[in-house]
Amino acid sequence: MTVVTGKSYWAKLNQAENKFDPAKPRWSIDVALNKEGVKFVKGLGIPVKNKNDDRGDFMTTYKNKFKQDGTELPKPKLIDSQKNDISGTLIGNGSDVRVSFNINEYSMNGNKGKRANLNGVQVIKLVEYSPPDEFEVEDGGYVGASTDVPFDADPPSSTEDSDLDFE
Repeated sequence: MTVVTGKSYWAKLNQAENKFDPAKPRWSIDVALNKEGVKFVKGLGIPVKNKNDDRGDFMTTYKNKFKQDGTELPKPKLIDSQKNDISGTLIGNGSDVRVSFNINEYSMNGNKGKRANLNGVQVIKLVEYSPPDEFEVEDGGYVGASTDVPFDADPPSSTEDSDLDFE
């Protein structure tokens, strides 16, 4: 296994997804690299990208959720600086991370190359991800009754009238 250090961007480590091919979900992370990191990654034969954005020079590493035969693979490991499991933590852009990966060679449609296959991520300094909040508090507006049920929760099921036949 190989490990690279950098800043995380676009970390998708909790839920596998693939906007280009939803039938092939995967966990992924972009790692912004310093000059030494760029030299190291290029020396491994892994592509380094630069989209002229906040990431600067970066590499992308991912892990497919399923093998080609349909077998489901486990999530990549996500740990803190003390190697504690922090699965479920949302990793914000700019977090300091160490990323573990294997190098896989591929040949597809006449193209050959190498890619980084994600094993795990160690978060050294967390920048918490918080989704954008497009709403503001409105003074004098409607205020609903408070409930302990989260906004996106399923409604409670009722056992009353469970013996009714709807056929």
